[in-house]
Parts: sequence; C-alpha cells; structure tokens
Amino acid sequence: MSRRIRWVFLALLVVLVGGAAALVLTQQPKLDDARGDVDTTWRPLVADDQLPLRYQNLTGALSAFDAAGGGDRDVSHELHAALDAWTRARDDGEAGVEGRAANAVEAQGVRLVTNALGSQRLKSDPAVTDSLVKFAGTAPDPKLLAAYNRAVRHYEGVRTGTLARPVAEVFGFDARPVLMVAGGA
Repeated sequence: MSRRIRWVFLALLVVLVGGAAALVLTQQPKLDDARGDVDTTWRPLVADDQLPLRYQNLTGALSAFDAAGGGDRDVSHELHAALDAWTRARDDGEAGVEGRAANAVEAQGVRLVTNALGSQRLKSDPAVTDSLVKFAGTAPDPKLLAAYNRAVRHYEGVRTGTLARPVAEVFGFDARPVLMVAGGA
C-alpha cells in the first residue's frame, strides 16, 4: 500500500512540475512581448521634444509661480519634489519608474495651474500666465500618448490573465502605469 502511495505522489509531483514548466514556457513569451511593446511605445514620449520639453516648461512655470509669491505653498514644494523624482527616474531609464514619475509631475502640474488661476495676485502676473500657457502648449503628441496607453492596457490584460498572473508575479512583470496628461492629450 505504501509503495502505491509513493508512486501516486511521484506521479502527482511530475504532473505538477510539468504543468508549471508548461505554464512558464507558454506565458513568459507573451508577457515579454507585451512589456516590450510598452517600453517601445514609451521611448518616443521621452524624446527631447515630448515630455522633457513639457517638464522644462513646467519648471519655468514653477519658477514664475515661486517668484510671484507662490513659493511658500504646498503645491510648489510638492511639484519641486515631483520634478526631482522625474529627473532621477530619467537617470534610471526604466520605463515603469519614469511613467509613475511622469504621472506625479502631471498631477502636481494640474495643482500648480489650479493654484495660479485661483489666486487673483498670481493670475494677474504676466510671467506666471505666460509660462502656464507655454506649459499647456507643450502636451505630448496625442498619437504617441494613445499608442503608449494602448500598449499598457494590453500588457495589463496579459499580465493579470488567469494563466499569466502566477508567472508575472514570480518573474517580476510589474504593473506599468497609464500616462495621464492634463488637458486631454
């Protein structure tokens, strides 16, 4: 009887190991391809004339905001921190980290615009309004943004699929953020 149990246990172990290997062999290439598409569509967004230019203009708007008397506001401190995190993420060069940092900058940029336009003193300062207009005019190419966000949604669909989820967790296929750019771009 005990010999039969050992054979059954061994057969179950072989099936389990074989199933795990088959799962990895079928799902990992799909995950690699989907994540590769995300990385490929991210690169054009970090070209010099896209997000870096936008955040350079946002830095100018923040400087004008600070010079006009807004430097003591929380939004100023938090936007400075978000822009510093963006710079560090760019040095790191990993698309997921850069995407999260870009979303933080975008959120703080919206707060800056809201604060500036909500203050009579700040919105009457031409340097502030001109720099905000310049920032608003440098949204990334909507086609590039749409392609990236489509790739992220596809990757997340693959990554969170029933069969791929365990492989993604074990092999470090982390989530990638959809990029939310203010102004509907």
